[in-house]
Amino acid sequence: MDMQEMKRIFSSNEGIILTFIFTLIFIITNLIMVDFAGVQELMTGQDQTPFFILILIVILAYLFKNSKVDIKGERFLFIIIWNLYVFSIFISMIVNRDFVWTEALVLVMLSIMFCFKLPRELLTIMVFAALISLPALLFQPHVLNETGATFVLIYTAGLMFLPRHNKAMLYYGLPAFALLIALTESRTAIAVFVVVTVLQLIYINLYRRSGRDRKRFFIVLGIVLLGVLMAFIRPIYNFFIGGSITSDGVDWDYLTSGRYEPWVHVVNNMSWFGEGREYIDFTSLLHVHNIFLDTLGRYGIITTVLFTVLLIGTLTIALMSIKTFHIALYIFTFILIGLTEYNYLFMFVYFSPVILLFVMTSYLIELFK
Repeated sequence: MDMQEMKRIFSSNEGIILTFIFTLIFIITNLIMVDFAGVQELMTGQDQTPFFILILIVILAYLFKNSKVDIKGERFLFIIIWNLYVFSIFISMIVNRDFVWTEALVLVMLSIMFCFKLPRELLTIMVFAALISLPALLFQPHVLNETGATFVLIYTAGLMFLPRHNKAMLYYGLPAFALLIALTESRTAIAVFVVVTVLQLIYINLYRRSGRDRKRFFIVLGIVLLGVLMAFIRPIYNFFIGGSITSDGVDWDYLTSGRYEPWVHVVNNMSWFGEGREYIDFTSLLHVHNIFLDTLGRYGIITTVLFTVLLIGTLTIALMSIKTFHIALYIFTFILIGLTEYNYLFMFVYFSPVILLFVMTSYLIELFK
């Protein structure tokens, strides 16, 4: 990210106002997510859909003023698949007599947003606002998986601002890792943080570097990773694996913290249109902790296939150019976190990571016309 461009964005009146609005919304939704001072009792469950509608109103107002509708090429194809996806959700809701008007409104507003060219300025402002709203996570009453997942995703989004220097990554990554350890005990969040950091270092040290420099980097990286594994192999094993692997085999339910049996149940009972929000009534869990299986249980096979096509297709497009590396990295992180977490699109507990996914996707489509 060019510093002059950032200075131009954040020195304008519009940039300052938008940054303030987005930051305020992100702080409020972060506090709701961590249940600061029991604020969730004031909400309907943990539903943050009204804030989603509010932020989409702000985004659409900005797009109507500063952009224009452009439904051509790759954007046209994406919108077709997206609308099929949305239509399949509506059909599932109707079939299961579980139509949620607020969620339907969000999907319609997103469909409108995808029709516009999304300026880079808006993406920059929203990522910056998400970053400076992270301290609100410190108000959690106890460590939460949600906090770790949100932190890792916003950390990943923030990489787009970093210069391509190892020193910058050191100053950004080490304090972030220390804060992550203090915020959460989520194995997924910690593991994904390490993966993202290593991928970012590979990007820094391979892009426009000589073969000698690349070779030297991989040697140093290998030595560091091997040294860490050798020095901390026992605590790492106990933290991530624990007693799930014994002489009797692998205890998948223990390894996945009670998620495996619900996963199997959803797969064994899958249907074309799902079972609505009550699909999870066979367990005490609120959801199955997997964005794909949650979609499968609630909305069915058709929606899950379209959901997978959208995510994997968007990731594939992002990987086609080095210029969109950080968008690809964010989508990849979203998928990894989502394998053991909520369905970010429909639980509406997480907030800033979800809206950033949609904004990045819309911006990405504009780059591949």
